[in-house]
Amino acid sequence: MENRPAPSPRTYAIGDVHGCDRKLGRLFKLCVEHSEDRPCQFIFLGDYIDRGPDSRAVIEWLMSAQAMIPQQLLCLRGNHEDLLAKAVRGTEDDEDQWLMNGGAKTLASYGLGRSRDIPEAHRKWMRDLPLLFRDERRLYVHAGIVPGVPLQQQPRDALLWIRDEFLSSTADHGSLVVHGPTPLESGRPDLRRNRLNLDTGACFGGPLTAAVFCDAIAEPLAFLTDAGDVTQLREELDLQ
Repeated sequence: MENRPAPSPRTYAIGDVHGCDRKLGRLFKLCVEHSEDRPCQFIFLGDYIDRGPDSRAVIEWLMSAQAMIPQQLLCLRGNHEDLLAKAVRGTEDDEDQWLMNGGAKTLASYGLGRSRDIPEAHRKWMRDLPLLFRDERRLYVHAGIVPGVPLQQQPRDALLWIRDEFLSSTADHGSLVVHGPTPLESGRPDLRRNRLNLDTGACFGGPLTAAVFCDAIAEPLAFLTDAGDVTQLREELDLQ
């Protein structure tokens, strides 16, 4: 019998969920089916709460999935998780800012009236989320980075909030930066030479999108959406 090499791993990076629990469930199932018998990992880019229909269901799903496959599922922190943390420990103005940015929908999903009433286990899980993850070819972060600044010196707020300075940059960042959180009106990922925006506006009627990566190259092999759309960018690679 011919000995065939094991298929190479796949990484699925998933954009801003924003309370869209049904889209999350559908997309995750499609990613698992797409991976077939390959080892795979899942990297979520932050912004799990606010604006969408059921933030509580999203948090519960992610916490449960992470507990079941902790080595395969990584969740990064987004600016909306940061807004919630500030609302809990801050002033009335901090609470109002969170509510105006979609927090009211999150409270409705919990059936609660204040940020501090959200279960502590959920708040702790969000507080403890890492800000970034790096593999050999890509940097995964919620918002982006300050161009030209070493990774270890990046301001925390930039990782969560940066927009124009990063989005307009054509600099080589050393790795492909995979990020959100600026919704794309086209509903399609924005792939540039130095970065990939995966926020396709799931909470605004767009799809929830995953990029499929392998270890051989930095760029994505394909895009998947919760609607079942598959955009194949390159032939499947099983380079060892």
